[in-house]
Amino acid sequence: MQRSLKLKIVRPYDESVTWEDIGYLLRGISYQICKMSNYCMTHHLLRALGMETENLNPQGNLYCYPRLAKEYPDVPTGMICAAEGRARKVFQQKARSVLFSETALPTFRKDCSIPIPVAGYSLLKTETDTYVANIQLLSRKAAKTGKLPGRIQFVLANNWRDKKAGSVLQQLAEGTVKRGIASIFRNNRDWYIGIPYSVDPAPSDGEPDPDLVMGVAFGTHSALAYAFNNLLKRGELGGEEILSHQKKLLVRKNQIQQQYNWSGRKGHGRENALKPLQLLYEKERNYRNLTNERYAKWVVEIAKKNRCGVIRLESGNHNHPNIVLAHWPQSALRKKIRDKAEAYGIEVQECAADKIQSRCSRCGAEQEPAVGNRWFICNDCGYGKEEKKTAGGFISVDYNAARNLAVWEEKDRGI
Repeated sequence: MQRSLKLKIVRPYDESVTWEDIGYLLRGISYQICKMSNYCMTHHLLRALGMETENLNPQGNLYCYPRLAKEYPDVPTGMICAAEGRARKVFQQKARSVLFSETALPTFRKDCSIPIPVAGYSLLKTETDTYVANIQLLSRKAAKTGKLPGRIQFVLANNWRDKKAGSVLQQLAEGTVKRGIASIFRNNRDWYIGIPYSVDPAPSDGEPDPDLVMGVAFGTHSALAYAFNNLLKRGELGGEEILSHQKKLLVRKNQIQQQYNWSGRKGHGRENALKPLQLLYEKERNYRNLTNERYAKWVVEIAKKNRCGVIRLESGNHNHPNIVLAHWPQSALRKKIRDKAEAYGIEVQECAADKIQSRCSRCGAEQEPAVGNRWFICNDCGYGKEEKKTAGGFISVDYNAARNLAVWEEKDRGI
């Protein structure tokens, strides 16, 4: 299971190295990485169009390293390879939309993060219980001719917000946890290092039951609803928090736009006037990412607790105007659920089911959709009527939709 640790770089460990020299060096490397990555992106596009003839290896594959190593001799070779690999991965993700002219070719900004290969850094623990990152930022040739060494040690700040950061740092320093390609990036005036690492999945109470299916639907009265095919357990995750946040976001967005319209600014004044709006969008992205993380953890924890072997997610309802998460990044939420579930050995299936809110999950009969009605009643088999007299209460439309995903086979759902 892949995880990441973000740590702030406090200062250089060697007192003879100043922050002024380090800042100048990191900004220069970031700009060089930007130019390398954009060069690779351009030639990947040319290779996809059949127009690339300059950077092909004998096997016919694109290989930009010789050209980049010759043009940027001060950059370590491992860093060049990491930048080329990252650019290749980004292009492969966006290749289809770029080739079909749906989006422009992605580009890297001049202050992009600096990739550090696994062999290019190490973590050490000093006698004073502080952690130091030993990072290679210059090639051997540049270290011999310049005033800075090739490998520079940085003191790292312990992430006090993450209680597990100290133990993870210790495991990384001892080498008991597998490290990935790190990255150095700048946030405002501070520099940070992000270290990805992989851990073994936590042991569960028992093996997942492949016959136990959990359906998860996007609700019209709740954000998410879940149900099982062989269990009576059910639950919903309310969407009041998201609706309230989206309402506040819309009010603040309208206020900023009205202020901009009244100001009448043009040129550079326009950029300054739109900075609050850009900051608002950035906060919204962070909020959505954190909320998706919480929701995905909630779903997977329920599945793991009940030893569920399969999770079926609703994937064809993202344009439905009546669901709570209609204007929400549902694909990102499904991806987080998939990543967390697969780490515990739980299979995830995405189902583009039709009419799961109006179809009875007991007999399969189609009912007249009641817009705005929270409760479901089947006029054919009476499902929902007799449940009114039980302690379980009514059958909600969202629960019926989730149970449809869990119960019916693909041929019955019309997928």
